[in-house]
Amino acid sequence: MARTVASVHPDFTRRTAQWARIRDALEGQDEIKSKGDEYLKKPDGMSSTAYDAYKDRAQYYPVAERTLRGMSGMVFRHPVKAELPKKLEPLTEAATTDGHSLEVMAENVVNEVLSVGRYGILVDYPAENNTVNSTPYLATYTAENITDWKVQFVDGLRTLTRVVLKDDFDSDDEANDVAEMRLELILNAEGNYEVRRWKSAGADATSDKAATFVLVGEPTVPTVNGKPLKRIPFIFINPYDLRPEVEKPPMLDLIDVGIGHYRNSADYEHALYLTAQPTPVAIGNINEKQKPTAIGSGAFWILPEGSQAQFLEFSGAGIEAQRQAMLDKEDRMASLGARMIHDGKNRNEASDTAKMRGKGEMSLLTNVVNMAEAGIERALRIAAEWVTGKPDDVEVKLNRDWIETKMDAQTLTALVKAWQSGGMSHQTLYENLQTGEIAPVDRTFDEEKDLIEEEGGDLGMGVMEAALAQAQQPPGAPAKPSKAPGSGSNEGDGGEEAAGMGVSR
Repeated sequence: MARTVASVHPDFTRRTAQWARIRDALEGQDEIKSKGDEYLKKPDGMSSTAYDAYKDRAQYYPVAERTLRGMSGMVFRHPVKAELPKKLEPLTEAATTDGHSLEVMAENVVNEVLSVGRYGILVDYPAENNTVNSTPYLATYTAENITDWKVQFVDGLRTLTRVVLKDDFDSDDEANDVAEMRLELILNAEGNYEVRRWKSAGADATSDKAATFVLVGEPTVPTVNGKPLKRIPFIFINPYDLRPEVEKPPMLDLIDVGIGHYRNSADYEHALYLTAQPTPVAIGNINEKQKPTAIGSGAFWILPEGSQAQFLEFSGAGIEAQRQAMLDKEDRMASLGARMIHDGKNRNEASDTAKMRGKGEMSLLTNVVNMAEAGIERALRIAAEWVTGKPDDVEVKLNRDWIETKMDAQTLTALVKAWQSGGMSHQTLYENLQTGEIAPVDRTFDEEKDLIEEEGGDLGMGVMEAALAQAQQPPGAPAKPSKAPGSGSNEGDGGEEAAGMGVSR
């Protein structure tokens, strides 16, 4: 049976519920609670009013969002480095249809692949006002918007031959406000890239019926330099490769444990509500008039002779077992990558220990960064091939220096001595200064040399003294300006911008 744009890939169907669970968890407590018994079943026999109170007392630990932001922050603590042909330089400021910069788009890619494990980029030209001088752009798609795909062998190679995307495109038809849109990208019978646009008919997005779709306009065969394309310019980005196949979302296990923790919390808080406060009991032949109506130091009880007064208090291991179950899940979440929610034992550990402890987490992060970098670079190389014919002019680099490790003065001194003795080049020394976070990581060696020349030429050891002084500063302390020999000024000419390498020894 031929597949239509209303069809979805079996892997899409299998993962949809997982993606929705991840989205809800990342949104946080309000979203989780709004879904009611989807995440917290109502105990048998509990009334709706009691269930609402049971749910309200529960606490959802925001592990997922904190972990994602922490890992993303580790990557983007240094800016993205991108070398582009001049004609593609506008993409650094506005790369996507939403007007996002290349930096913002890269962060979205990493966040999506770290969480749901899937993202897509379509390289395209503007639909209107497209001229020979137009700049390509990147249209981005989340996992939920990539509904179907097909891979076939073409000339002995696995080739993407069809992709279906949920897409919103401009229309003057007010009915489109509720219509579902599809963008179908195929390799047609001639082996050319062809684009078809569809909209739903017969049922809208609010209907329970499956929508049928009608073609909008005629299929188009995009051309570049007058020639049709022989491949679909769409890139899939997954945690471990750039293939169309759907992989298990990286954060799924962490989020499932977090939801289990939320359920334990509901039971624990409910048990505390029922048992935490002692209940006063009066035993004896007490009539209605003698029944105590208040408790505390200001209340006075008069009981008949022979009566007893005492408190009922809970005793047993039930509540403690519930609490321990929550603690066990917190430890499990920590081992799955949520190290920021742990009990703080590692706050003062050495950087080497931190690196060893986070090895599993770094492995995932490294894979995701590798694939995000490769996917973005592939998309930009397609764009470069269209406008210049030189895809090799594109290079994209994401930060891999996850943990801040400021170079200490002793190491810096040893590097400077190696440079002075001729055992190390200027450029190697500067690269070490960047690795040690003494020199800015986004400033090239040539840019540093230009700044040095603007500051007065060879700054020699004055620069090293400034760098040493900076290395010896406590974390967070402002950099002290240092006057370099020959600068001819006592007004701090050898300031922060000059704290780099000289042009010659």
